[in-house]
Amino acid sequence: MSTDIPYQHDRLAWPVNVQPRLDSLPDHAHQQRSVLEQRRGNLHSAEIQLLAALHSNPAHNQPCSTYELLCGLQLRRHQQALARRLILKAKAFANTCTAEQQAALTWRCNQLDITEKRSAESGAGANPLEQLQQFQQLLLGGNREPVEAFLARWPEQLSSPEAMELKGRALKTLGHFEQAMEVLGALLTRNAGSAAAWQAVLELNFLAGRSNGLALSTACRLHPRDTGIACHRVLIQLSERQPALARRSGFQERLLYSVHKPCPSYNQSDANLLAAYDQTGRADLTPYLHTSLLKRLKASPPLHANVTMQLASQATALYGPRAEDHGRTFAKREPLPERPHSSALRVGLISPDFHYHPVGRFVQMLLARGFGRSGALHLLNTGKPAMPRLEQLAGDHMHNLTSTGHEEQLEHIRRLELDLVVDLAGWTGDNNGALLATGLAPLQVNYLGYFASTGLPSMDVWLGDDVLFPNPMQEWHSERIVRLPRPFLAWQPDQHLPEGRVEVLPAPSGPITFGCFNHVRKLSASTLSLWARILQAIPGARLALKAYTSDDPGVVALVEKRMRRCGLDPAAVIWLPTCPKPEDHLRQYGLVDIALDPFPNGGCTTTCEALWMGVPVITLLGSHYVSRMAAAVLHGAHLPEWVASSQEHYLDLVCQAADQLSSIRRGRQALRAHLQTSPLGDAADLAHQLWQCFEQLV
Repeated sequence: MSTDIPYQHDRLAWPVNVQPRLDSLPDHAHQQRSVLEQRRGNLHSAEIQLLAALHSNPAHNQPCSTYELLCGLQLRRHQQALARRLILKAKAFANTCTAEQQAALTWRCNQLDITEKRSAESGAGANPLEQLQQFQQLLLGGNREPVEAFLARWPEQLSSPEAMELKGRALKTLGHFEQAMEVLGALLTRNAGSAAAWQAVLELNFLAGRSNGLALSTACRLHPRDTGIACHRVLIQLSERQPALARRSGFQERLLYSVHKPCPSYNQSDANLLAAYDQTGRADLTPYLHTSLLKRLKASPPLHANVTMQLASQATALYGPRAEDHGRTFAKREPLPERPHSSALRVGLISPDFHYHPVGRFVQMLLARGFGRSGALHLLNTGKPAMPRLEQLAGDHMHNLTSTGHEEQLEHIRRLELDLVVDLAGWTGDNNGALLATGLAPLQVNYLGYFASTGLPSMDVWLGDDVLFPNPMQEWHSERIVRLPRPFLAWQPDQHLPEGRVEVLPAPSGPITFGCFNHVRKLSASTLSLWARILQAIPGARLALKAYTSDDPGVVALVEKRMRRCGLDPAAVIWLPTCPKPEDHLRQYGLVDIALDPFPNGGCTTTCEALWMGVPVITLLGSHYVSRMAAAVLHGAHLPEWVASSQEHYLDLVCQAADQLSSIRRGRQALRAHLQTSPLGDAADLAHQLWQCFEQLV
């Protein structure tokens, strides 16, 4: 004889008879009320009753029955995964069930089994909600292959806004950016996307280098209180060279977090705001910003690297402990397998900056002069596509690893069995610290692309020259110091680089014009104060600034406030626009008579550019690598007389140069010729000495 189940009569009731029965029930009869609400299709009210049952007296609403009924509710919604979890909860109370409740539990389990079997037999499931749920579970599982397979046979009935949004976000996760943009763009055109969909579109535009203006303004208008969109707004404004706006947006973003909900990604938010301060010339505030930030650094290696790099740029004693702490956050160096001896040295240069970037240009100049021809030189690119000429020079030894994950990159590089790997990034953007920490070669060298010691226990050597590394060393370092017997870099551009195609221009006329084309972050208060004294000492003198962000009026306004505090009259300053083409940037040196190097964070590439365009450079020799780069370049060009030992000496050198203005203006072409015959202009010698150094190190 079969056993009845609880509320069996109510489970079979006609919807028209439900209301009178509900009116007759006591308030605490949540389970029975839920059964009746389901009979008339009111699933929301049924769920409310069952949730109330979970918190009521077990004597009136036994948990086993409550979970069994919740399971049935989710089955009606085609939520099989949730139904399975609820039936497991019901079974946990099976030992306290009555015979009727046990019968209901058995019946519900059978119903769930049949439903799941039917779904498995029909592929992704006949019901669109069920199909969408299964796809979401695949996506959350993180396994690429089943997600790709589902996308390849995307069911036609999955055409709701929610389905299209999930499809677009899945395509983005898998790296199919154009397809993702097509799906999400069509969705947003119909005003059907959520805040998450807008975030995905903003990120896709950002990755593709497309303008985000309209998308950003629309997303902010539709979702003004969404913290994710607010975070993207700061990032986009930074990328579009609007750091003053980004700084203001960063404060608004923080306000949203305090009013609405915690930050979804404090790490990105912190990084954005730090970058905004940095790009508006206040990197010196890094040690004092966000005291709670330091507690979160270890959870975000990119943010930790950002803070570490900005401290390095300040030549501060705080850098050493921070770099050492950051270096310890990575996995320890792994022992490399035994490898057969080879007579030819195998060297790898790893960098995200083989595109048109100072590092990419310096490396291209080296390869064009034979660097690596006596052995095997591999370029390990983890960033944007390399410059075409550099790609051509590297040939089959250019390894583009950008689209691969950490483990794939590690395996690929180790298969090359390199004797030595040279890191050209340090803690700059998109760095390879995690790879280098694990170990890519028996010997790892920090060279050229970073202006401080890395603090990584796995980095063996820091390579420079006698000017960068005085003896004894005056700054903290974790690597062994090795000095080249010549200048640490060379500047010898050929016709394949814009620098090699631009001729020296005539000098400007009229009053003397000083200039600095370095990033705004380098314009420290001490630099602005000394420049104010220079302009006061030389009547009629002007100062041309061409910072990365000088097109942003907000940045100009912020820097001019700082100038006034330092005694520098903004009326004497000429703000030059940024240029879309490198050739136009180089021609702007034709507006400058003498370049002034900032401190403590001096210029390196800008010093080479200025000398190449016939413009003398005055620099102040500091105690750290970051404040000795321009001095190393000038020594390499056999121009040590332009290196000052103190601020007073700097002022004297500038005044002496101003007294020789006519001679300097006539000598621009001669200065380029002088550079070309100096060690700085001899890339072939650097290529030889560098390779010889690597052979000795190994």
